[in-house]
Formats: sequence, C-alpha cells, structure tokens
Amino acid sequence: MGPIKRLQGVIIRTPKFQESVDYYTKGFGLTLVADDGKRAVFDGARGSAGVLEIIAGEEAGLVGLTFAMPDADALRTSKVELAAKGYAASDRAEGGGAFSVISPDGQVIAFVTDAGEPDAEPTADGLPLFVSHTVINSLDAPRLTSFFVDVLGFRVADRYERDLLTFLKVDQPQHHCVGVSPGESSSLNHFSLDVGSIDGLMRSVGRMQKAGYTPIWGPGRHGPGGNVFCYFEDPTGFVAEFTCDVLQIEDEKTWVPKEWPRVPDTANVWGTGGPSLRAIALMSGNH
Repeated sequence: MGPIKRLQGVIIRTPKFQESVDYYTKGFGLTLVADDGKRAVFDGARGSAGVLEIIAGEEAGLVGLTFAMPDADALRTSKVELAAKGYAASDRAEGGGAFSVISPDGQVIAFVTDAGEPDAEPTADGLPLFVSHTVINSLDAPRLTSFFVDVLGFRVADRYERDLLTFLKVDQPQHHCVGVSPGESSSLNHFSLDVGSIDGLMRSVGRMQKAGYTPIWGPGRHGPGGNVFCYFEDPTGFVAEFTCDVLQIEDEKTWVPKEWPRVPDTANVWGTGGPSLRAIALMSGNH
C-alpha cells in the first residue's frame, strides 16, 4: 500500500441538509464551494479543498473519508494491492487515478492525489483551515483497526486502556488523523478542523457563541495527542470540533505508543471539565 499523506475530507449524510449548510458557513466558518441542493462541498479558509462534504438523505450517518496520496503512481499501485487483498476499487469522479474501497464497517474510503500541504497559518478571525482528524465508532473496533493498520498501512500512535480508543497516524508527523472507538453502532464519533492556534480556537469559539451555538465540551486540552479542543453540536447531532496544537511526531522510529488511563485528567489535562452528557450521547452515535 502506497504512503498516505493525510486525511483530506469527511463525508456525512443528513436529513437536515439546508440547516447544515447554513451552520457550517455562517457559524462554523467553512467556505462553501459547491451546492446543488443535494450535495454541498466546503473548503478550508486558506484553500484546503474538500474538507467537508454534506449529502442530503433520510438517514444521518458517516458516508466516508477521503485520504490524500502523493501521486498517481501511489494511487495505481495501492489500487492493485488492495484488489489483491480482496478490496475491490471503484474509480472516482476526481480522476487522476482516484479510487475508493469500502471499509469493513461500510464507509467509503477514498484516495486522491495530494494537492499539497494545507496552509496552516491561522486567520485573524480563527476560521477552520483543514481537517485534523476524525474518530469512528465501530461495532467491531478490532476489525476496523486492523483494516486501517494491516490493510491501509496506518500505525498506532497511542491508545486508551482496554482499547477504548485507538489513535492511528499516517505519513505526516501529526499524532493521529483517525481514531477508532468501540460503539453500539458504526457511526461518527466526531470530526475535527484545525484552526492553527489557541488564539484562533478561542476566536472560533467566540464566533460560534455570537451565532448562538454553545460548546458541548471545552475548551480544554487532551492528553493523547496533546491538542487543544472545543466541541459543538451541528443541526443533525454530529459533533464537530475546533482543534490546534496537535502533537507532531518528528521521529516515528523512536516513538513508543502509550496506553493511557481513561480518566478525566487524561481526557482534559487542563481540568476544565469533562464532556457534557449531551456530548457523550452524541459521540456515541445517538443523534
């Protein structure tokens, strides 16, 4: 499997299409670049393409994830290797060799050519820049983790005790871009957009509050990954996070994954409080 550079985008389905489009443009701060009434595509503030795609549908859910690979050769060889492992590929409309496979949990896992590292310079008003990571709930978390690690070539960066959450990384230094958590259904736990700085994050929180949206958890700082966070609920009940200051693993060869205790002091090392009951319910996939 060819190298995966980064997580490029998240695709969700919602019965509250227009409300969601309004939410992610007017409050959350993404740039709407396409909207035909059934499908909307958003870029980050400094041009990171396709960070979020929203599809209209009767049932809410995580449709899939898009990952960037370095070039067409990596796409071509990866497509062949995945087919040999029993994962039939479908060509994507993006062209250039882009393709997708279906994960064991039924999500579309798409691969496209990397358009280059996203601009991480924060904006003056703290607008979201690029996708940082996503966490997926799974009925069979070990199987889904094995898919990412043994099939796609991800590496374990850290995990919570009893495999309550496994953090997975790709070729970028960032600590993780995917997390897998056991759940009562296959669902989206949350997805996260990087805003570039703590000041940017707080400006994002202020912008959301002025628009009438209150955090369901945060601001705070996680132990695993070290990132600053603040979580909000969108109109569907998906959890979208602002984040920054994610740990960068500069020398992966010397990195030793750690098993973290699942206690309040590691979930939020600042001690500013744990997730609200609403956040817990939504992150469990109960929209």
